[in-house]
Amino acid sequence: MPCPSIRAAVLDLGSNTFKLLLAEQSGSTLHIHHEKAYPVRLGQGVALTGKIRHATCLRALRLLTRLQRKILLFHPDKVLAVATGTLRLARNRQSFLLPASRILGRKISLLTGRTEGRLIALSARQLASTRSPRFHIDLGGGSLEVIDSRHPSRPTIFSLNLGCVAIRDTLLPQHPASAKTWLNATTQIQKALKKIHRPARPTHASFSGGTGHAYACLLQGKNIKARRLEGFRLQLTKLDSLIDQIRPLTLSHIRRLPGMPADRASVALSAFLVLRETMVRLQLNSVQLTTHGLRYGVWLDQIALVPLKKIIR
Repeated sequence: MPCPSIRAAVLDLGSNTFKLLLAEQSGSTLHIHHEKAYPVRLGQGVALTGKIRHATCLRALRLLTRLQRKILLFHPDKVLAVATGTLRLARNRQSFLLPASRILGRKISLLTGRTEGRLIALSARQLASTRSPRFHIDLGGGSLEVIDSRHPSRPTIFSLNLGCVAIRDTLLPQHPASAKTWLNATTQIQKALKKIHRPARPTHASFSGGTGHAYACLLQGKNIKARRLEGFRLQLTKLDSLIDQIRPLTLSHIRRLPGMPADRASVALSAFLVLRETMVRLQLNSVQLTTHGLRYGVWLDQIALVPLKKIIR
């Protein structure tokens, strides 16, 4: 009997980047044809004004038109598009969602924070390269999702407005930040994280998001393909060192750091601070990077005909 097969596209419309996955599943194997994150900065300014800027919206729609051409050339059997943090917060979200739906020829699913967390947790549990960690952390532009899988069948999901774009816009808008601004940002992040119960003892976690890519590139002093970072270990002590290195710098100097991804320069400091405080709250000395984020959770939940066992890139 032949293995069931399906070609599909998953589009994750995030706050800082749009991520497109074009893949074909044959039996329990997923063959990746195209996987890329496209910088768009949809969430820029939303945490301050509650609205998506008109120019930003137009830029995002132009990008979406390009991505739709890629999707059509792939001839998928199924296409799914999901939206997350920024579009949950923006009061004028329909100014993007309505024309975006027309471009794609289908409705875009606006995920709640809990649904986003559930799908991220599904991906983290099923596609972990090592033993499944207790926590999974996903840091996006608009929100931070922390999933506690102490009880895997009913994980506890926290969705907090601590995305790196939101924190930059509201708490760390200037580079370098004054000592007072830095202290206030740290205090506000710590306060928000108190919603998460501190574990009784040190534990393990996986982590997804562009922050991990920026961390690895800065440590190596050169660009590294994101797909090569599966399983890469991010250490708290080295993260502290990066924060100390970046904190006194102007934005133009941050952009010139060897290895700094161009699209991450303006949010690197806010992202590193949120991740650092999250790791401290969860008593983590390190986290293991995973490239299997929300889009894989969408695949597992709504596309996969059988459970995935192998991914070929």
